[in-house]
Amino acid sequence: MRETPELSLDVFSRCLNEVRRATGRRTFVLLPSTEYFNAFLFRHRTDIEGMGCDIPLVEAPLYGRLTNKSSATRLFSSYGIAVPSERSFQPGLEAPIVAKPNRNLADSGGSLYPQLLLSPFQITAFLANHDPADYFFQEFITGESLYFFFYLPRCGGPAVVWSQRNLLQQPNGKSMLMAEPAYFHQSGTASRILKILRDQAFWGLGMVEVIRDNGRDVFIEMNPRIWGPIQFCIDQGQPLLQAFVGDALASDTKRFAATTSTRHKRKRYFWLGGLAETLASGTRPVWHVPPRSLVGAITTNLWNDVYLRADSWRCFLHELSRSITEPHVHETPKN
Repeated sequence: MRETPELSLDVFSRCLNEVRRATGRRTFVLLPSTEYFNAFLFRHRTDIEGMGCDIPLVEAPLYGRLTNKSSATRLFSSYGIAVPSERSFQPGLEAPIVAKPNRNLADSGGSLYPQLLLSPFQITAFLANHDPADYFFQEFITGESLYFFFYLPRCGGPAVVWSQRNLLQQPNGKSMLMAEPAYFHQSGTASRILKILRDQAFWGLGMVEVIRDNGRDVFIEMNPRIWGPIQFCIDQGQPLLQAFVGDALASDTKRFAATTSTRHKRKRYFWLGGLAETLASGTRPVWHVPPRSLVGAITTNLWNDVYLRADSWRCFLHELSRSITEPHVHETPKN
């Protein structure tokens, strides 16, 4: 365990040496995960690769162009993909509106997140706590919420693709709580997205969020890395991680495809711990479909929970216990 939350090259080196002693392996492939970790990898790429690690990420300028919301919006818009219309920041800015950070990471190293400003009170609170210069503003789009997942091989070849339809989400655009399989990956828009990424020489794991608004597919953002509900891809027998591993170890995306199992295929993605945390904080989750009973959603989907399984049931119980016993602070609107 490190002494401070900050990840340093020294801490990374010590952890790597411990893994080497435990496994006897000399070389490793790192799994790109969070924006924070990936930023660390880019910052120390030469040193880390010199330690015998393969970092399966595109070069930093391309990664930044795709992960930062302002540059990604401009890129996909330049190819004719629909994007939310932009709003100028000015006094009297009307809700509902979305404030998106120009960059995902602040100069301090902390993460910046989109802010859904659905009322005049939320706009006032946002301006009191954030610098508008760090954000750009877009119209608030509603419709069918879709995630398009893919693995694009490093040296070309067919992409491995899949998609999910989002049903329930934490407020303010945070984590998904419930989702089901979708067919967006078979659409013309999905093919256009892949072509754009190939034109940019992108390869690797990625996710694009789209909102389908009256038959119009609107680009929201891209994560050029692993995504939150990837367990659902595994539960559905979708071989995206196997493609990543095969490409990294053998330059063959199909090398480990046979290890994909659908024996315990789950119909939906569900995260009760996140739902409990949301309710305990005094807020409400957001439905992307006509609102349903939360009690009904829980009883119907409990056995689909991401943590309620043989190797992680302790995590399931820990999350529920924490949401009940730990205090949650939330703001109450003042008139």
